[in-house]
Amino acid sequence: MAKSSEDGAGLVSIGQLAKDAGVSSRTIRYYEELGILPQPRRSPGGTRKYPREYGGYIAAALALKDLGFRLEEVKPLARLAAGRTVSQGQRDAAARLVEAKIEGLARQVTVLRRLHASVCAPDGGPPVSAVLGTVAADRLDADELLPTDGPVPIAEALAG
Repeated sequence: MAKSSEDGAGLVSIGQLAKDAGVSSRTIRYYEELGILPQPRRSPGGTRKYPREYGGYIAAALALKDLGFRLEEVKPLARLAAGRTVSQGQRDAAARLVEAKIEGLARQVTVLRRLHASVCAPDGGPPVSAVLGTVAADRLDADELLPTDGPVPIAEALAG
């Protein structure tokens, strides 16, 4: 007799949840560890048992990753994306994350437009290396790898 992967209360095994979501069991365990997925129930033998609606958390996490959010940013957004109730503080934090992503994408669009202009009209704008050098310097500044007491030549900043 084949054992059902779903038991009484609409709970499924980690393998079934993973299959339904199109991810590996390892991904589900990792999402649990990060707090993206709530802790599942356990059978008397200690086996994880997941409500099928946990698939919504996984789908939300995957969609957020596709939008460019890092996994540590997904956690505060996953509850909202899965339609769960959150506190006003959690909602405000999520709004700040989304706003920061929008601002980052706007900066990327600006740089990509400069890069496009540079590639299409090499004599009419800054050289590609200058556009990309600015991006590299901005990235280092954003990561706080450059000292704040003065400019550092790009070659030196990238080397160290």
